[in-house]
Amino acid sequence: NFRPQKQKQWYQRRVRGQSACSKKNTVGKMKLIETILSISSLGFSMFRQFPHDTQGINFCELLLETWSTLWNITDEQAGNCDRFVKYGGLDLYFETYYVCSQVKTNDRAVTIKITTLIRNMLGLMGNIAEVAHIRPKLQESEDMIRSFYMLRSYDREGDSECDIIEIRYSAAGILSHICSDGPDKWIVHDTDLSYETVLKGIEEAVDSWNINSKRSINYKSFNPILHILKVDCPYPCKLWAVWALTNLCQTKANRFVPMLRRDGGVELLNKLKDAPDCPENIKHLSTLTIMKAYDPNIGPEIEETI
Repeated sequence: NFRPQKQKQWYQRRVRGQSACSKKNTVGKMKLIETILSISSLGFSMFRQFPHDTQGINFCELLLETWSTLWNITDEQAGNCDRFVKYGGLDLYFETYYVCSQVKTNDRAVTIKITTLIRNMLGLMGNIAEVAHIRPKLQESEDMIRSFYMLRSYDREGDSECDIIEIRYSAAGILSHICSDGPDKWIVHDTDLSYETVLKGIEEAVDSWNINSKRSINYKSFNPILHILKVDCPYPCKLWAVWALTNLCQTKANRFVPMLRRDGGVELLNKLKDAPDCPENIKHLSTLTIMKAYDPNIGPEIEETI
Protein backbone atom coordinates (compact mmCIF):
# COMPACT_ATOMS: atom_id res chain seq x y z
CA ASN A 1 0.00 0.00 0.00
CA PHE A 2 2.02 2.96 -1.30
CA ARG A 3 0.93 6.19 0.37
CA PRO A 4 2.58 9.22 -1.25
CA GLN A 5 2.25 11.56 1.69
CA LYS A 6 3.81 9.08 4.09
CA GLN A 7 6.57 8.33 1.60
CA LYS A 8 7.21 12.02 1.09
CA GLN A 9 7.43 12.59 4.85
CA TRP A 10 9.89 9.71 5.22
CA TYR A 11 11.91 11.09 2.34
CA GLN A 12 12.05 14.56 3.88
CA ARG A 13 13.22 13.19 7.23
CA ARG A 14 15.79 10.69 5.97
CA VAL A 15 16.95 11.30 2.44
CA ARG A 16 16.77 15.07 2.04
CA GLY A 17 18.08 15.54 5.57
CA GLN A 18 21.12 13.36 4.86
CA SER A 19 21.91 15.13 1.61
CA ALA A 20 21.70 18.52 3.29
CA CYS A 21 24.12 17.67 6.08
CA SER A 22 26.57 15.57 4.05
CA LYS A 23 29.22 16.64 1.60
CA LYS A 24 28.14 15.93 -1.94
CA ASN A 25 31.14 13.78 -2.74
CA THR A 26 30.32 11.39 0.11
CA VAL A 27 26.76 10.89 -1.05
CA GLY A 28 27.71 7.92 -3.23
CA LYS A 29 29.18 6.04 -0.29
CA MET A 30 25.85 6.33 1.48
CA LYS A 31 24.03 4.84 -1.52
CA LEU A 32 21.82 7.90 -1.38
CA ILE A 33 21.45 8.18 -5.14
CA GLU A 34 20.33 4.57 -5.41
CA THR A 35 17.79 5.17 -2.63
CA ILE A 36 16.40 8.32 -4.24
CA LEU A 37 16.16 6.67 -7.66
CA SER A 38 14.31 3.73 -6.11
CA ILE A 39 11.81 6.08 -4.48
CA SER A 40 11.49 8.09 -7.69
CA SER A 41 10.84 4.95 -9.72
CA LEU A 42 8.14 3.79 -7.33
CA GLY A 43 6.58 7.25 -7.23
CA PHE A 44 6.65 7.49 -11.01
CA SER A 45 4.94 4.11 -11.46
CA MET A 46 2.05 5.45 -9.39
CA PHE A 47 2.05 8.93 -10.92
CA ARG A 48 1.76 7.35 -14.38
CA GLN A 49 -1.54 5.75 -13.34
CA PHE A 50 -3.12 8.94 -11.92
CA PRO A 51 -1.53 11.95 -13.68
CA HIS A 52 -4.70 14.06 -13.75
CA ASP A 53 -6.21 13.75 -10.27
CA THR A 54 -5.43 14.56 -6.65
CA GLN A 55 -3.63 11.31 -6.09
CA GLY A 56 -1.44 12.03 -9.09
CA ILE A 57 -0.58 15.46 -7.69
CA ASN A 58 0.60 13.83 -4.46
CA PHE A 59 2.91 11.51 -6.34
CA CYS A 60 4.10 14.42 -8.46
CA GLU A 61 5.04 16.29 -5.27
CA LEU A 62 7.15 13.33 -4.20
CA LEU A 63 8.90 13.36 -7.57
CA LEU A 64 9.53 17.09 -7.23
CA GLU A 65 11.36 16.39 -3.97
CA THR A 66 13.46 13.54 -5.31
CA TRP A 67 14.49 15.16 -8.60
CA SER A 68 15.33 18.41 -6.83
CA THR A 69 17.67 16.54 -4.50
CA LEU A 70 19.26 14.62 -7.38
CA TRP A 71 19.80 17.92 -9.20
CA ASN A 72 21.58 19.30 -6.16
CA ILE A 73 23.85 16.36 -5.38
CA THR A 74 25.02 15.88 -8.99
CA ASP A 75 26.13 19.51 -9.36
CA GLU A 76 29.79 19.35 -10.51
CA GLN A 77 30.04 15.87 -9.00
CA ALA A 78 31.07 13.47 -11.75
CA GLY A 79 31.01 10.46 -9.44
CA ASN A 80 27.42 11.09 -8.47
CA CYS A 81 26.51 11.63 -12.12
CA ASP A 82 28.06 8.23 -12.88
CA ARG A 83 25.92 6.61 -10.18
CA PHE A 84 22.80 8.28 -11.50
CA VAL A 85 23.44 6.78 -14.94
CA LYS A 86 24.53 3.39 -13.58
CA TYR A 87 21.34 2.90 -11.60
CA GLY A 88 18.91 3.72 -14.39
CA GLY A 89 18.51 7.47 -14.07
CA LEU A 90 18.52 8.17 -17.81
CA ASP A 91 15.66 5.78 -18.52
CA LEU A 92 13.71 7.16 -15.57
CA TYR A 93 14.20 10.71 -16.88
CA PHE A 94 12.80 9.92 -20.30
CA GLU A 95 9.89 7.81 -19.00
CA THR A 96 8.90 10.57 -16.57
CA TYR A 97 9.29 13.28 -19.19
CA TYR A 98 7.19 11.32 -21.68
CA VAL A 99 4.30 10.92 -19.22
CA CYS A 100 4.51 14.61 -18.26
CA SER A 101 4.42 15.64 -21.92
CA GLN A 102 1.23 13.64 -22.47
CA VAL A 103 -0.77 15.18 -19.62
CA LYS A 104 -3.54 17.43 -20.95
CA THR A 105 -5.42 19.27 -18.25
CA ASN A 106 -6.79 22.70 -17.36
CA ASP A 107 -6.02 22.15 -13.68
CA ARG A 108 -3.39 24.78 -12.85
CA ALA A 109 -2.23 22.89 -9.76
CA VAL A 110 -1.32 19.95 -11.97
CA THR A 111 0.33 21.94 -14.77
CA ILE A 112 2.45 24.01 -12.38
CA LYS A 113 3.82 20.92 -10.67
CA ILE A 114 4.50 19.15 -13.96
CA THR A 115 6.33 22.19 -15.33
CA THR A 116 8.43 22.41 -12.16
CA LEU A 117 9.17 18.69 -12.39
CA ILE A 118 10.36 19.05 -15.98
CA ARG A 119 12.53 22.01 -14.93
CA ASN A 120 14.11 20.01 -12.09
CA MET A 121 14.75 17.00 -14.32
CA LEU A 122 16.40 19.13 -17.00
CA GLY A 123 18.56 20.84 -14.40
CA LEU A 124 19.87 17.43 -13.36
CA MET A 125 20.35 16.33 -16.98
CA GLY A 126 22.37 19.50 -17.48
CA ASN A 127 24.72 18.30 -14.73
CA ILE A 128 25.00 14.95 -16.49
CA ALA A 129 25.81 16.64 -19.82
CA GLU A 130 28.70 18.53 -18.22
CA VAL A 131 30.58 15.24 -17.69
CA ALA A 132 32.50 14.46 -20.88
CA HIS A 133 32.67 10.67 -20.61
CA ILE A 134 28.91 10.43 -19.94
CA ARG A 135 27.79 12.59 -22.86
CA PRO A 136 27.84 9.74 -25.43
CA LYS A 137 25.26 7.88 -23.32
CA LEU A 138 22.84 10.76 -23.79
CA GLN A 139 22.93 10.09 -27.54
CA GLU A 140 22.15 6.38 -27.26
CA SER A 141 18.46 7.25 -27.27
CA GLU A 142 17.36 9.42 -30.17
CA ASP A 143 14.10 10.02 -28.32
CA MET A 144 16.06 11.55 -25.47
CA ILE A 145 17.93 13.90 -27.81
CA ARG A 146 14.62 14.76 -29.42
CA SER A 147 13.18 15.66 -26.01
CA PHE A 148 16.02 18.13 -25.44
CA TYR A 149 15.60 19.54 -28.94
CA MET A 150 11.87 20.10 -28.43
CA LEU A 151 12.30 21.58 -24.95
CA ARG A 152 14.77 24.22 -26.19
CA SER A 153 11.66 26.07 -27.45
CA TYR A 154 9.34 24.97 -24.64
CA ASP A 155 6.19 27.03 -24.18
CA ARG A 156 3.13 26.06 -22.16
CA GLU A 157 0.33 28.58 -21.81
CA GLY A 158 0.03 29.83 -18.25
CA ASP A 159 3.56 28.90 -17.17
CA SER A 160 5.71 31.55 -15.55
CA GLU A 161 8.36 33.25 -17.67
CA CYS A 162 10.97 32.08 -15.17
CA ASP A 163 10.05 28.41 -15.59
CA ILE A 164 9.85 28.73 -19.37
CA ILE A 165 13.32 30.26 -19.73
CA GLU A 166 14.85 27.76 -17.26
CA ILE A 167 13.54 24.81 -19.27
CA ARG A 168 14.64 26.31 -22.58
CA TYR A 169 18.04 27.26 -21.17
CA SER A 170 18.73 23.83 -19.68
CA ALA A 171 17.65 21.97 -22.82
CA ALA A 172 19.79 24.13 -25.10
CA GLY A 173 22.67 23.84 -22.62
CA ILE A 174 22.53 20.05 -22.69
CA LEU A 175 22.68 20.10 -26.48
CA SER A 176 25.49 22.68 -26.40
CA HIS A 177 27.64 20.50 -24.15
CA ILE A 178 27.04 17.47 -26.35
CA CYS A 179 27.74 19.38 -29.58
CA SER A 180 30.87 20.98 -28.11
CA ASP A 181 32.57 17.59 -28.50
CA GLY A 182 32.42 18.08 -32.28
CA PRO A 183 30.68 16.38 -35.21
CA ASP A 184 32.88 13.27 -34.96
CA LYS A 185 31.31 12.48 -31.59
CA TRP A 186 27.75 12.96 -32.83
CA ILE A 187 26.23 9.46 -33.10
CA VAL A 188 22.53 10.27 -33.60
CA HIS A 189 21.43 8.78 -36.92
CA ASP A 190 18.01 10.42 -37.28
CA THR A 191 18.29 12.81 -40.23
CA ASP A 192 15.84 15.17 -38.51
CA LEU A 193 18.35 15.46 -35.66
CA SER A 194 21.54 15.95 -37.64
CA TYR A 195 24.45 17.73 -35.97
CA GLU A 196 23.90 20.79 -38.17
CA THR A 197 20.14 20.83 -37.46
CA VAL A 198 20.68 20.72 -33.71
CA LEU A 199 23.29 23.49 -33.87
CA LYS A 200 20.89 25.67 -35.84
CA GLY A 201 18.18 24.92 -33.29
CA ILE A 202 20.44 26.03 -30.43
CA GLU A 203 21.27 29.28 -32.22
CA GLU A 204 17.63 30.07 -33.02
CA ALA A 205 16.60 29.36 -29.44
CA VAL A 206 19.27 31.53 -27.81
CA ASP A 207 18.65 34.40 -30.24
CA SER A 208 15.00 34.45 -29.14
CA TRP A 209 15.72 34.84 -25.40
CA ASN A 210 15.54 38.09 -23.46
CA ILE A 211 19.00 38.76 -22.00
CA ASN A 212 17.37 40.33 -18.92
CA SER A 213 15.21 37.30 -18.11
CA LYS A 214 14.90 36.73 -14.37
CA ARG A 215 15.91 33.23 -13.41
CA SER A 216 16.09 31.02 -10.35
CA ILE A 217 19.10 28.92 -11.36
CA ASN A 218 22.24 28.81 -9.23
CA TYR A 219 25.85 27.94 -9.92
CA LYS A 220 28.61 27.24 -7.44
CA SER A 221 31.16 27.95 -10.17
CA PHE A 222 31.21 28.91 -13.85
CA ASN A 223 33.66 26.15 -14.76
CA PRO A 224 31.13 24.02 -16.72
CA ILE A 225 30.11 27.03 -18.84
CA LEU A 226 33.65 28.34 -19.27
CA HIS A 227 34.79 24.94 -20.52
CA ILE A 228 32.81 25.56 -23.71
CA LEU A 229 34.70 28.82 -24.24
CA LYS A 230 38.03 27.04 -23.83
CA VAL A 231 37.52 24.34 -26.45
CA ASP A 232 37.33 24.55 -30.23
CA CYS A 233 33.62 24.09 -30.80
CA PRO A 234 30.86 25.50 -33.05
CA TYR A 235 29.56 29.03 -32.72
CA PRO A 236 26.07 28.12 -31.36
CA CYS A 237 27.63 26.33 -28.38
CA LYS A 238 29.70 29.39 -27.53
CA LEU A 239 26.66 31.63 -28.06
CA TRP A 240 24.75 29.65 -25.42
CA ALA A 241 27.67 29.90 -22.99
CA VAL A 242 28.20 33.64 -23.48
CA TRP A 243 24.45 34.30 -23.19
CA ALA A 244 24.43 32.39 -19.90
CA LEU A 245 27.29 34.45 -18.45
CA THR A 246 25.82 37.74 -19.64
CA ASN A 247 22.34 37.00 -18.35
CA LEU A 248 23.53 35.98 -14.89
CA CYS A 249 25.97 38.86 -14.55
CA GLN A 250 23.36 41.38 -15.70
CA THR A 251 20.50 40.17 -13.53
CA LYS A 252 22.34 39.00 -10.38
CA ALA A 253 25.56 40.96 -10.52
CA ASN A 254 26.52 40.75 -6.83
CA ARG A 255 26.34 36.99 -6.95
CA PHE A 256 27.81 36.18 -10.34
CA VAL A 257 30.23 38.97 -11.32
CA PRO A 258 32.65 38.05 -8.49
CA MET A 259 32.30 34.41 -9.56
CA LEU A 260 33.15 35.35 -13.16
CA ARG A 261 36.27 37.17 -11.98
CA ARG A 262 37.31 34.33 -9.68
CA ASP A 263 36.90 31.63 -12.33
CA GLY A 264 38.86 33.42 -15.06
CA GLY A 265 35.84 34.30 -17.16
CA VAL A 266 36.89 37.86 -17.90
CA GLU A 267 40.13 36.73 -19.55
CA LEU A 268 38.30 34.13 -21.64
CA LEU A 269 35.68 36.63 -22.79
CA ASN A 270 38.35 39.15 -23.75
CA LYS A 271 40.16 36.51 -25.78
CA LEU A 272 36.91 35.44 -27.42
CA LYS A 273 35.72 38.89 -28.46
CA ASP A 274 39.15 39.92 -29.77
CA ALA A 275 39.35 36.94 -32.13
CA PRO A 276 39.18 38.18 -35.75
CA ASP A 277 36.34 35.79 -36.61
CA CYS A 278 34.20 36.50 -33.54
CA PRO A 279 30.53 36.99 -34.57
CA GLU A 280 29.02 40.36 -33.69
CA ASN A 281 26.40 39.08 -31.25
CA ILE A 282 28.98 37.14 -29.23
CA LYS A 283 31.24 40.19 -29.27
CA HIS A 284 28.36 42.36 -28.06
CA LEU A 285 27.39 40.02 -25.21
CA SER A 286 31.01 39.52 -24.20
CA THR A 287 31.56 43.29 -24.06
CA LEU A 288 28.49 43.78 -21.86
CA THR A 289 29.74 41.16 -19.43
CA ILE A 290 33.31 42.47 -19.33
CA MET A 291 32.03 45.99 -18.62
CA LYS A 292 29.98 44.57 -15.76
CA ALA A 293 33.06 42.80 -14.41
CA TYR A 294 34.92 46.11 -14.21
CA ASP A 295 32.09 47.86 -12.36
CA PRO A 296 33.73 49.25 -9.17
CA ASN A 297 30.39 49.13 -7.34
CA ILE A 298 30.41 45.33 -7.41
CA GLY A 299 32.62 43.99 -4.66
CA PRO A 300 34.90 40.96 -4.67
CA GLU A 301 32.78 38.81 -2.39
CA ILE A 302 30.27 36.37 -3.87
CA GLU A 303 26.81 37.04 -2.48
CA GLU A 304 25.59 33.73 -1.08
CA THR A 305 21.87 34.43 -1.12
CA ILE A 306 20.17 35.10 -4.42
